[in-house]
Amino acid sequence: MTSVHESIFSYGISRPYPFRWFTPVVIVGFLVATALFTFLNFASNGYDLIVQTSSDPNTTISEGIWFRKWPSYLTSKVKPSCQSTDIHVNTLLFTNQTALTYTLTDVWQARTGDGNNRAVLPSLTYFNNVIDQCSISSIEVNLEALDRSGNQFAFSEWGAKVRAYVSCTIEGAAGRTSFNLTTTYDYVPEIVSFSDLYRFLGTNFLDRDKEKRASLYWGESLMSMYWAYLTRSMQDIRANATNFSEPSIRTGTMSFTPNNSSISDIIDLNFFEVNYRFVIDKGLGDFSVIFPGLYNDSLSVANLNGINAYPYIWIQADSLAKSIYSTILTDLGQVSSTPNILNDGDTLQYFTSNFSLALQHIANARPGPATQDYDTLKAKTGPLGVAPSVISTNYICQIPRLKSGGNLFLTVLVADLVFLQALWKIFTLATDWLWLRKTASANQCQGCIGGSGAGHQRDLSDFAERSSEDKTRRFEEVGINIMEGSRRRVYHRQSSSQQELLQR
Repeated sequence: MTSVHESIFSYGISRPYPFRWFTPVVIVGFLVATALFTFLNFASNGYDLIVQTSSDPNTTISEGIWFRKWPSYLTSKVKPSCQSTDIHVNTLLFTNQTALTYTLTDVWQARTGDGNNRAVLPSLTYFNNVIDQCSISSIEVNLEALDRSGNQFAFSEWGAKVRAYVSCTIEGAAGRTSFNLTTTYDYVPEIVSFSDLYRFLGTNFLDRDKEKRASLYWGESLMSMYWAYLTRSMQDIRANATNFSEPSIRTGTMSFTPNNSSISDIIDLNFFEVNYRFVIDKGLGDFSVIFPGLYNDSLSVANLNGINAYPYIWIQADSLAKSIYSTILTDLGQVSSTPNILNDGDTLQYFTSNFSLALQHIANARPGPATQDYDTLKAKTGPLGVAPSVISTNYICQIPRLKSGGNLFLTVLVADLVFLQALWKIFTLATDWLWLRKTASANQCQGCIGGSGAGHQRDLSDFAERSSEDKTRRFEEVGINIMEGSRRRVYHRQSSSQQELLQR
């Protein structure tokens, strides 16, 4: 007799579900679940995150993937993200308007509960925050002559180096942060090429677009025009002093500060308060200084121009300062009601109406790009306006990239199989539980149900739940089985009696 090995592992005995709806529900559910799981697994596992730099993190994140707004528990592994950047003190920077260049000089945050105290920071933590609440504290115009390089002297015997001091704020994740900027403008810098003589130099501005950034286009035109006009005026003043054998100005500086009386009209000559120093070289080491107390004036351009104070360049210098003031506000995107030449056509026309006169008083430095008044050229440029600005810098971003075909197929397939198996297990457990509650014999094999004794009792139990027609048919079958069983027992007893008689 061959022995049967019994393993420690076993398999279950199964029987078909007695529901007509079970098979179509499983097939349809399988197809729907497969499609849904494939879709979800593709969204959550079909991409790899790669690192790249971006100058516009908001656009990079918004254009990452089409299902970026889905719940994070599904797409956390493939959602694009960008890190904020640290702009350290003394770093050169510019805005998305690509006009002037600035130097970051201070960064701080006000301490909580103490507005007069502040925490100084080594860098500006920045994430495409809109620049806000900018104010220009002062604008300095430094005039130089013989101390400049030979190249600069060829363009203009006098030069004007303008420096502006600006304070701004941003609203970030850590709260409101304040910072200071400085910017310098010199139309003929030391690095100017001699080959550009008699041409528009286009220095200091990174880019220009008269259609999309018309205000900055006119701002550059104002700055270069009044720079050329002012420096040539200083040249004429020195020539006049030389002709009369008088000592001339060697160097000078002027500081323009917005008037505390909040004058809203930038055309007003009292818009700025002005402080100044001019050094007159008398020769043999002797010099004299022109300063405000000399004229007993009230530190206003209107007063200095009214008394015809030497050196007679107050209007040109005031216009240059206002041009730089307006250009900075436009470049930094200050859209508030702050007076701005470049945001109003009538004001701009006022400051450009004397371009033809200024062009008669320039040296070899040719201004531009516009050399005619606003009304003449406004049809050839775009509309004036100020748009919000952000600092232009690079951000390290993680962006999703679709996996290769084979890797994508394998990843989604494995994930689908895991989900489908779990769904099948849950579905069968729920169905078995409901069926067992309704039918006590549902967990027994069909062969066991067909036996005698307890099997008949289970059949009778099922019999009570069937319809009247089924009950009648089942009753007949059970009766026949009982009669056949009785006959077999009678026959068996007869056979046993006959065998006993034969043995006797």
